[in-house]
Amino acid sequence: MRGLLLVACAAAFQAPAPRQPSALVRRATCTPAEANKVVNLAKQAIGRDAGVKDALGALQRVENILGSGSPAPGAVAVSFSASFRRQGNPFKLAFGKEAGTTKVANRGSNVSQIKARADGGKLVSCSIQMDGGWGRTINVRC
Repeated sequence: MRGLLLVACAAAFQAPAPRQPSALVRRATCTPAEANKVVNLAKQAIGRDAGVKDALGALQRVENILGSGSPAPGAVAVSFSASFRRQGNPFKLAFGKEAGTTKVANRGSNVSQIKARADGGKLVSCSIQMDGGWGRTINVRC
């Protein structure tokens, strides 16, 4: 009796048979040209938004594209990093051969991650994560 019970319990805990996928899943991809178009649209929107310039400074260059894809038909989403440079207040030099001239202090550059999405060739959303998403995020007006 005891052996029969062990066999019945063992049959109840068998792994299910592997299933074949019922449909093929198409990956959400986009071409590099489509991704570059979205990056250019985002750069234009960032240049027009005065709030971004106040918070981060002027956009210097796109460092590299982190990822791109097509979340829906006709839409393209791109994540990339870009460097921004802020300038400090102007000051007059007091000594040296350039005494009396006005200089502007550079406050360094900041590399931030940007996520942009375009639908039908028009920028729908764009956000800048100042420190990798752990802190403040700036939404760009599109």
